[in-house]
Amino acid sequence: MTDFFLKSFPTDTEREKRVGRFFEESLLPTLLQDASPCFDLEIGCGHGHWLTEYSMANEDIFCVGIDLITKRISKATAKKEKRNLNKLFFYKAEAKEFVSLIPDAIKIQNTFIMFPDPWPKHKHHKRRLIQEDFLNLLHSKTSPTGETFFRTDHEPYFDWTVDKFAQSPLWTTSSSPLPFEHTSYFQDLLPNFKTLCARPVH
Repeated sequence: MTDFFLKSFPTDTEREKRVGRFFEESLLPTLLQDASPCFDLEIGCGHGHWLTEYSMANEDIFCVGIDLITKRISKATAKKEKRNLNKLFFYKAEAKEFVSLIPDAIKIQNTFIMFPDPWPKHKHHKRRLIQEDFLNLLHSKTSPTGETFFRTDHEPYFDWTVDKFAQSPLWTTSSSPLPFEHTSYFQDLLPNFKTLCARPVH
């Protein structure tokens, strides 16, 4: 988060209200008209390369990409607007905060976590996104038929993620492939990667 952002939303309460307004104004009015109000989420969307192409290939699906870097969200939004993708949204937000504030009336169908920061030093492992508490939270916000896809080039983080999902009674791993393959900035830089798919247990 930039200093400007923190000055605009200096407290947790103000940031929570901001995310709440995003759902109320951008997603809920249309999603609640569907029999199964769900959307697909990419955490750490970067410049939006992958999610923009995914949205173009799946025009009936509501998609949201979140990232902490303002410049990335600006570039991603420019891609979306250039292609007039009305069901695609990019938003600056922290992952756990965003997921925790998803209204109960809607669910995530698919979650994509592509090349997240592996925080390789042991003392920084606590900063990794994939933790027991996050998997519990994500489970509570995921559709019973949903899937979570995790991709990384960092083998220790991949092994860590496999273990975290295996230890959770709320998830089971699956052999499902990523539903859409397309080049992206990070994937071009990091061609040797592994992918994990997990489904919620209900």
